[in-house]
Amino acid sequence: MTAADSEAYALAHAAQRRAVRRRPRPGRRQAATSPPRRSPTQQAGDQAEREALAHLRAAGLVLVARNVACRAGEIDLVMREGAVLVFVEVRARTRGRYGGAAASVGLAKRLRLARTAAYFLRTCWKGPPPACRFDVLAFEADAPPRWIRHAFSLEALPGFR
Repeated sequence: MTAADSEAYALAHAAQRRAVRRRPRPGRRQAATSPPRRSPTQQAGDQAEREALAHLRAAGLVLVARNVACRAGEIDLVMREGAVLVFVEVRARTRGRYGGAAASVGLAKRLRLARTAAYFLRTCWKGPPPACRFDVLAFEADAPPRWIRHAFSLEALPGFR
C-alpha cells in the first residue's frame, strides 16, 4: 500500500465514522421537532381544562398558573379569588359509573394535590403563603359543570396539619 492509498483509506474511514455517528440508532427516539401527539382521552381532558378555565374566569377568578407539575403530581389550574389561592382539579367523565367525576378524587389524589400545592408555594410563590383552598370542577356527560368549592381541607388528610 502506497502513502497515497493509505491517506485515501484514512479519509474514507473517517468519513464513514462521521456518517455512522449521524445515523439514527434503532430503538432511540429522535429529538421531537413537533409536540407529541395527544390521545383522545388527553384531548378530552385538555378540552375540559379549557372549559373549566373559562367557567372560573367568568366567576371572577384570576389565573395564576396552569398544569403545575412536580414529582408528587400535577395541579390543573391555580387561580386566585381575592386574597385566596385556589388549587383546582378538573375531572371529566363521559359516564356516571363508579360515582362520577367528583368521586374520582380519592384520598391518594388529594394527597398528591396537597404535596404539589406545597411544592408550588415553596418554589413559585413569592411572599408570605396566602390562604389556600382546594376545589374540584367536575364535568359529567351532558350536564353542566359542577364546581365543588372547598372540596377537601389539609386538616382532613393524614400527614398534613
